Amino acid sequence: MRRDGIALVLFRELFGDEAFWAELAGDIAAFTQHTEANLPELQAQQKKKSYLIRRFLKSGRPFALDAPWLRLGLSNRILDVVNAYRGERTLLIDVDNWYTIPDPDAEDRIASQRWHRDPWDNHIVKVFTYFSDVDEDAGPFEYLRGTPEGGRNAHLWPWEGDDVYGKHGLYPEQDEFEEKAPADDVLTCTGPAGTMVFADTSGFHRGGWTRAKPRILAYCSYVSTRFRLEPRFEIDWSAGNGLSPDAEFAVSWSR
Repeated sequence: MRRDGIALVLFRELFGDEAFWAELAGDIAAFTQHTEANLPELQAQQKKKSYLIRRFLKSGRPFALDAPWLRLGLSNRILDVVNAYRGERTLLIDVDNWYTIPDPDAEDRIASQRWHRDPWDNHIVKVFTYFSDVDEDAGPFEYLRGTPEGGRNAHLWPWEGDDVYGKHGLYPEQDEFEEKAPADDVLTCTGPAGTMVFADTSGFHRGGWTRAKPRILAYCSYVSTRFRLEPRFEIDWSAGNGLSPDAEFAVSWSR
């Protein structure tokens, strides 16, 4: 990650916990089944990204501390990587499941399917865990390596934050981007279910242009204490704590 801004690993290699994987996979399978059974209605409710169904977007997400997705986001396996990359303890500010809808007739990329930088925090880290096999027809996450600040390609439309870009980020002219981006540094993150992508999304990235099959994944987002927006979920602390020091810090905003 320090060299490129991105790293891939398999869940089984990072966690080595088949029971936890089975729990996560079973839970997201229920979301997938519900989504596919109600897809027209759910898609009609989407205001900005009609191609993406977010499981917890409107629920307020009052996660119990033993909820599987919060346990994933607060796991030491993930936090150790994120915090080591950032060189400081980070905050977990978003947890979700995504179902990306295939559209074989789409002619152009829209929204975050286009190359962009995220503006909210310099060196924000997002972790995507695939729960479906993702090939080039399933909207893989793509990344231009070396584009975070300090990287070899950071000079391309450099990161300046939301004071300059606004809350939606920097989207350069896509044709010009394709001309200037070194092709050898474009990484297309295909992989089987269980592939995990750690990405500094202040660097250039895109994804979700799903052509033939749905992309199903879990998503977590980590920022520094300098982050200025509200986290996107709540926590039910009624069952106590029991978190590691890094995990407790990651959700200290909810106290």
